[in-house]
Amino acid sequence: MSDITIPGVTSKVDTAKIIDALMDVKRVSLERMEKDVETYQEDKSYWQEINRKLSKLRDSAKDLYSFQNPFNEKIAESSNESILTATATREADEIERDIIVKQIARADRFISKSLDKGFKVEAGTYEFRVGEQYIKFSFSGGSLREFAEAINKKGEGLLKAEVIRDTKNSEIIIIESGKTGTKNKLVFLGKSLEFGLAVGMLEEAIDVSRTVDFSVSEPQKWEAPLDKNFYSISENTLTLNPGGELKIPVTPPLPLNTNMVMDVEITMRELTDEEMITEAPPPGPTIPEVGDITFEGITIKNEKSHLVLPDWEPPAPPERVEDMNVLFMGSGSTIVPLTRPEVSRETQVLHIPIGKMGNRIDALYLRNRNTHRIFEIGNISIYDPTSRGNFKPVNPVSEAQDAVIIMDGITVKRETNEIDDLIPHVTLNLKRESSEQVTLNVKRDIDSIKSSLITFIGYYNQLITTIDIFTRTNEEVIEQIDYFTDAEREEAHKKLGKLQGDVMLMQLKRTMQNLMMNPYKTSGDTQLSLLAQIGISTNTAKPGTSASIDKSRLRGYLDIDDSILTSMLTKNAGWVKDLFGMDTDRDLIIDSGIAFSIDNTIKPYTQTGGLLENKFKTYDLKIAAKEEEIREYNDYLEDYEASLKRKYANMEGMLETLEENSKALENFNKNQK
Repeated sequence: MSDITIPGVTSKVDTAKIIDALMDVKRVSLERMEKDVETYQEDKSYWQEINRKLSKLRDSAKDLYSFQNPFNEKIAESSNESILTATATREADEIERDIIVKQIARADRFISKSLDKGFKVEAGTYEFRVGEQYIKFSFSGGSLREFAEAINKKGEGLLKAEVIRDTKNSEIIIIESGKTGTKNKLVFLGKSLEFGLAVGMLEEAIDVSRTVDFSVSEPQKWEAPLDKNFYSISENTLTLNPGGELKIPVTPPLPLNTNMVMDVEITMRELTDEEMITEAPPPGPTIPEVGDITFEGITIKNEKSHLVLPDWEPPAPPERVEDMNVLFMGSGSTIVPLTRPEVSRETQVLHIPIGKMGNRIDALYLRNRNTHRIFEIGNISIYDPTSRGNFKPVNPVSEAQDAVIIMDGITVKRETNEIDDLIPHVTLNLKRESSEQVTLNVKRDIDSIKSSLITFIGYYNQLITTIDIFTRTNEEVIEQIDYFTDAEREEAHKKLGKLQGDVMLMQLKRTMQNLMMNPYKTSGDTQLSLLAQIGISTNTAKPGTSASIDKSRLRGYLDIDDSILTSMLTKNAGWVKDLFGMDTDRDLIIDSGIAFSIDNTIKPYTQTGGLLENKFKTYDLKIAAKEEEIREYNDYLEDYEASLKRKYANMEGMLETLEENSKALENFNKNQK
């Protein structure tokens, strides 16, 4: 009996290893189901990538024919942006204007004298006026910096102040208006006026303003007087005809300081050659009445004399004389030429700095040497623009003044340097004054149009590339894409042929290529109906050759010839716009064009409830079903593994019993010996 062995009884059995082996067999099906889920998710991600590419292409197509299409974008270009810049909206007309910035708008900016750093501002109620608006606040007293902070807090954009330490032990305060223009002068009132005088910012001024009265005018003869002396005065408006000249005394003579100016309102009218001819045909000789005779109540008159006059020809118009030196100032024994008016049909206001031309004004002289112009002059005033009633700034950093520009010969004044009411839908931004003529050109924003077209073509090429990678197995498809990075190329190899044979994708690609090659109706008729005519084509010939063929171009990728595209946009941007979207039946709805067709073709794929969304739902259902199957199978595996563990646990119990019985039998046998 001792030689009898029962397999497994005298040695332990590794039941855990047996269970794991049996479970591994069962888990093969689970791994297959999990792989199915990964495949579904991967395939779904491929279609999601296609959906993103389609959506981007569709959005870029919409941008090319929608209401906000780039073909209506305008740009305003200045020949010198250091003098003038401008912005234009889509509604602006394509125009060109010549502009001279004679004067930029400025705000009052006053500076105090140097004050001890311990200077204290008295407590009180301070009030300022900027134009017609008032700033009023209470100040409890304190340093210059505290006073400046109070001004800035209450100024609300109308008034601001700044304190600058000019030396180690002193400081100055600057107070300035927040609004430009002569109507927005800064005025100190009440306690503020006392402060302005105390810090040396203001000083008392004598009112030196004066208006010029035409009623005291008198004839003036120059050293070489003209032949005629034509002028008339009506309601303080002087009309100066060709050849007219006169002197307007300023009584008493007015002393001038360097700040004083003269404003003159002047209007010019051009005369035609016919208006210059005032002579009528000569009347001819006077012939006395003919005699008669009466006899027995019968009167017989002589026949009237007949005089044949020679043909009369009007005299030739006078030789044209141009001379815009119309205004002069008498200053002592000197006659000083003043600012010349511009050649313009509009009324001008000349702002003449006479304080810098002489130390006094005795008279105003006017002379019109022009043969074909009449000048109407009125509203002449002489004043000091720095004066604020009975006070004026001592050291103004800048003084309130309007912007003055001349556009195409027309003088324009505005309160600010941002002028948005002169050229429709264009805003001018004045930077600095200059005698240089700046050309402003409002035109289509060609760069913006090109950018939108490049984006559109780029998204189209990306879509075609993506479809080729998913539906083909030839690695040349990837290697011929020269713009891929190494990482993108590696990723593309993983996707190669993953959707091979998909009919929907292949049909979509063919449709897209046909849409890009089809002719479309435009305002240019046959002169522009194809993309190739604006420089966008497959360009199958390699650059620099005429016979070689670039195989990658045979796949339908598009190239852009920048020179051709730029030329077409410059000459016929409207035609190019029609090529991408046109209202052919004039119902105000776009119904033709490349971008319109691309949008309509992609719409069924990407819209809510479209082809791709339904495909995503199909994958989601497959994934959900397979995940449910996995959950159920996991439950089955848990039950199966538990069952195995119970069975093998029972077996191990029986083996242990057998082991014990075996040992008892062996001991019995030993005792019998």
